[in-house]
Amino acid sequence: MENKGPLDARATMLSPPEQTPQDSFPHPTSGPSMEFTMKGVNSNPTGRGIAPLSPPISPESKTVNPEDTPSSLVRDPILFPQQDSSPTQPPLFIDHERSRMVNEYVKAREPETLRGISPPRHSEYELVLEFKLQVAQAFNADRKLWAQREIAQLREDNMLKMGRRRYTTIAPAHAGGVRQVRPAPRPVKSGSNVRVAKTPRAPKPAQGHRGSTPDMAKRVAREDKDFNALPDYCPPLSTLPNKPNSLKVDWRGAPIDLRADPHAHLLHPDEVHLAANLRLDCATYLTSKRRIFMKRIEAFNINKEFRKTDAQQACKIDVNKASKLWSAFDKVGWLDKKYILKYV
Repeated sequence: MENKGPLDARATMLSPPEQTPQDSFPHPTSGPSMEFTMKGVNSNPTGRGIAPLSPPISPESKTVNPEDTPSSLVRDPILFPQQDSSPTQPPLFIDHERSRMVNEYVKAREPETLRGISPPRHSEYELVLEFKLQVAQAFNADRKLWAQREIAQLREDNMLKMGRRRYTTIAPAHAGGVRQVRPAPRPVKSGSNVRVAKTPRAPKPAQGHRGSTPDMAKRVAREDKDFNALPDYCPPLSTLPNKPNSLKVDWRGAPIDLRADPHAHLLHPDEVHLAANLRLDCATYLTSKRRIFMKRIEAFNINKEFRKTDAQQACKIDVNKASKLWSAFDKVGWLDKKYILKYV
């Protein structure tokens, strides 16, 4: 290894001092900041132990003038300007008081309280505390307005529970106003046996039983017992055949007891038995009987056959009971025209 002399270029190459930015210390004006003497260089004749020095500063580099005012310097922009934080904004830092309260509650909680289920997480407890805090802030902001809204909500809930207030019922759509457009049939190629499926027709409404009147559903059930207000075109009771139960008809249900009826003396015993089987009191039977024969005269005047349907339309009782009365009267011959010729 060769030894370097004291005049080696690497040993004598020094860099000038750098100016400290914004230096507040006084600068001496008597001489340079550092004196270069050959004595210091020659103090180590062998050149060992001296670290290589940095090269001089380039004249192209910009230096900071300490005499410049701070206003002329370029400042970095503020990344996060300070603004008024809203009450709903979550805190930037952790609330140690809230965490401490949650930790104390979790430690004091008994293990048997949440047996068989997973306990709430720490963040869920903090969410409950935050919710209570927000509610308290909203309450304290305007207590009078808060009380008015809570009372109004409580009244509305009570009305819904008691059934006084219900939601508005929406009327169903009217089926007659919507026109149903049938899809056009697909064209069939010539020579093919493919059949076009026809559009299914709407099902017809279910028809009632035989003998029912069109206004049967609209008929209001009411008492019809004022037989004295109607004219009596009925055949005399003496024209009934001399045999027991001449007016008997089949009817479901047990008969009623008409022995205490105040109008039972106006009926033939066979008529009492018929009214009891049909579960009609004597006044209702007499009224229906007179209405049937009034209708019989009207049908004879227009040369129309008197049928069960006419009897059902004349009476204001159940149509099935009116049919049984027509059958009983027709069986004994009371519907014959000889009994009404004197009233025509």
